[in-house]
Amino acid sequence: MMNTINFTLTNAKMITLMRTYLNTIAPILILAVFSCLFSQSANAQDVKLGLSLTPNVSWMKSTDYDHVSMGSKLNFGFEFMADIMMNENYAFSTGVHIFQTGGRINYLVPNPTESQFLMTTDRDYSLKYVEVPLTFKMRTKEIGYSTIYGRFGLGLGLNIRANAKEARNNSWLQTSEETDAVWAALGSGVETPSFDDVEVQNDIRLFRSAMIVGGGVERSLGGTSSLVIGVNYNVSFINTYKNLEQVKVDGDGIPVTQDGVLSMGPIKGNDNAIELVLGVIF
Repeated sequence: MMNTINFTLTNAKMITLMRTYLNTIAPILILAVFSCLFSQSANAQDVKLGLSLTPNVSWMKSTDYDHVSMGSKLNFGFEFMADIMMNENYAFSTGVHIFQTGGRINYLVPNPTESQFLMTTDRDYSLKYVEVPLTFKMRTKEIGYSTIYGRFGLGLGLNIRANAKEARNNSWLQTSEETDAVWAALGSGVETPSFDDVEVQNDIRLFRSAMIVGGGVERSLGGTSSLVIGVNYNVSFINTYKNLEQVKVDGDGIPVTQDGVLSMGPIKGNDNAIELVLGVIF
């Protein structure tokens, strides 16, 4: 038992150290590698490089229908862009994108000290990723000084930081100890607790894969330079959470029991973001 606990603690520390390393070193290394690759390839083909700011609105989507998304939040990001032109109208668009997502979720857990109560957990996530987009970009011919574009593809990312604030309060009371336990909601009179920082590094998956769909306008500034204004929809394919349990609920939000035992299950969901792109291609 002690060996299992020590292994779990060691594993958690390694994951935390890995995220710390990625947060400080990985973006620099990736930018350096991309800069070298594109400086070499620019001699052989037309490559357009640029920088952009990518503020976004993000939210956490529930895919298990047991926990609830509690709204969206504003975040910040930036991107090093690289368009490898196949011809005048088509390009392979990639780069390095560093951005934040997150949002609030609400779910039930058993009270660890008072078994007759269930607690509502309100958790507000702030997640940071470094992502390499792999997208296909389609561009119209220049209309006046502007070009309209659309893009579609994948994003491969790593989580480099995971923070959260959490509030818990007793919200359900067991009113029967029969085979089929009966739970009663405590109502709105319960005092709402304050939010506190909680450790969530081990509750969030390290890897993230996403679908990216977007479009916008490139406005010529003269020569090879262009101003870029666009919008992207970035949605994770895979479950954002790991090792996070909750009480399952029915369609009316009532806790589910089976033979007098609470039904428990993993939290399943993903993060979504709609981002504004404001950049310059050189």
